[in-house]
Amino acid sequence: MRAGRLLTFAMMLIATVAVRAADDISVQVDPHADFSRFSTFAIRGTKINSPRPELDNPLFVKKLNTTVRTALGTRGLKEAADQPDLLVNIVLSGEDVSTTQRGAIRGAGPMPLMYTEGTLTIELSRPGDPAPVWRGVYRDDEKTGSKLMAKLPDDARKLIDRYPKR
Repeated sequence: MRAGRLLTFAMMLIATVAVRAADDISVQVDPHADFSRFSTFAIRGTKINSPRPELDNPLFVKKLNTTVRTALGTRGLKEAADQPDLLVNIVLSGEDVSTTQRGAIRGAGPMPLMYTEGTLTIELSRPGDPAPVWRGVYRDDEKTGSKLMAKLPDDARKLIDRYPKR
């Protein structure tokens, strides 16, 4: 009987972790934009809104920018310092979440649940136009801030993979 309860608890815990660990991708595209006309880009800025020192550091920003540059290159765009067709804005917000979840075993109280949540937003817009022609948002959560930091460059690549290829 006890082994059955323990197995049930383990299954519920695994299901909870699997649901929490799911990533969320959202991409919006301007339906009137002709993406075949865009051939160059420039990264305008990268903004980090996080108290996590792993995320708010210049080396991480450099790695994230390099990943975005490389990913846009694979989509047929080239970086240009003068008169780019698209300006790239990157915003990352991250926060620690501490909450509780209902215990899987009957009678067991709430269980603590702590993780770091990050939201990466990449916007591409025409110079002089505040509205983006392409906007991608990637939400990810990991057990620790350092794990989130390690995954975010790959998350940025997955996001840029949804940009229309030239």
